[in-house]
Amino acid sequence: MVPVAGTDEMVMIEDAAEELATTGLRLLMLLREGTLVGKEENGAWMISRDSLERLKQAGISTPTQKGCAASCRATTCGCH
Repeated sequence: MVPVAGTDEMVMIEDAAEELATTGLRLLMLLREGTLVGKEENGAWMISRDSLERLKQAGISTPTQKGCAASCRATTCGCH
């Protein structure tokens, strides 16, 4: 996960997920791949407001869709 530098406003992952109409798990995946910038503080993930705005401007699709694959049996992917 990418460390956050500077004084960028931070948003709780749950609030960011609601704002983007997606799940916290999806945002954690975006953090891991470097699409979003954030950090963990006292067990809670925070997302950089600037990186959220860049994601919106880039038009990257964040909603998870039901039934990600016919063979998917995972319960943690956010699609079920």
